Amino acid sequence: MDKGAQNSLAELEEKVRAFVPDPEHPDDAFIIIALQEAIAAAKEGKFAVGAALVRENGEIVERGHNRVFSPHFRSDLHAEMDVMTRFEERFREIDKMKGFTLYTSLEPCPMCFARLITSGVGKVYYASADERGGMVHRLEHMPPAWTGLAERQEFAKARCSPELSDLALQIFLTTAAENNRKLQER
Repeated sequence: MDKGAQNSLAELEEKVRAFVPDPEHPDDAFIIIALQEAIAAAKEGKFAVGAALVRENGEIVERGHNRVFSPHFRSDLHAEMDVMTRFEERFREIDKMKGFTLYTSLEPCPMCFARLITSGVGKVYYASADERGGMVHRLEHMPPAWTGLAERQEFAKARCSPELSDLALQIFLTTAAENNRKLQER
């Protein structure tokens, strides 16, 4: 990460740290956690996406971030997949995800979207839309079997403060170009 991106990331991290959740936006507290995880990913030189899995009672049961490039290349360790894998390993007895909500800093990509549909997690809320890479807004382009499965779930933009949505995108962009270059070189 270049010096300018590091400075920018430090500034973004401070904005997230100082942000006070707004009671008018019920998802703020959970999106802040997703943003903290996105910052952790950025500091590790990965795509800056973070996520958190929450029970209906507000208990955070798992949190994670993109881990694609280290300690070695793992194409499956996007933030949402990291969280779901950790959760599924820790809570093997839980086989119904209806009472859980996954919060993520960025709209899920096609791979993560399919995983979340398969998992049956009740709700998936993202802070910032990903017009180019996100899949939630393209659900109608999924095969009928997938769209049918997705009907049992809620996928939507988080009910968070606009400032948090903006921060999510800015944090992601601090690492996007460099990590896209890494993928192109593979």
